Amino acid sequence: MSKRLHSEIVERLEGLPDEILALESAMEEFGENFDLGEFKSAFEKKAGIKAYNRVQAVERAFSRVQNYVAELAERGCRLAELELPSTHEGPSARAFDALKEANVIDASLCRNLKRAQKARSDVEHEYPGMRAGRLHAAVEFGLPAAREFIRAYGSWITPHLE
Repeated sequence: MSKRLHSEIVERLEGLPDEILALESAMEEFGENFDLGEFKSAFEKKAGIKAYNRVQAVERAFSRVQNYVAELAERGCRLAELELPSTHEGPSARAFDALKEANVIDASLCRNLKRAQKARSDVEHEYPGMRAGRLHAAVEFGLPAAREFIRAYGSWITPHLE
């Protein structure tokens, strides 16, 4: 189990930077500053199907980044044998809390990671009710949170992988 867990963590650690680049690239399709107006028009299919397909690329890339972050958090907690708090939240939220309690991440990053995870879940499961502004905001706070997470997590997990 530990060898498999080790290789899964390493694989995701190596893959996450490319997933982040894919998200950044998809965002660039909506202007240098990821323009909300342009994104909303494409999201609502007012700019045609090709523009809507660019929205789909942002959604998918955002989901993949967040999936990698959540999987790293959960697997890292298992590998380091951190106890997950007993709450009614899902496993990734509980893993983020455990990493916060272990001083791997701070409270602000923990909150943003949990918000990004909820947004990812909403994108995946409640799409008809999703609004362009909500998705845009999730990407805007989720991407910096993923970058911050990978820095803190990478430093923390390395000794556990040796």
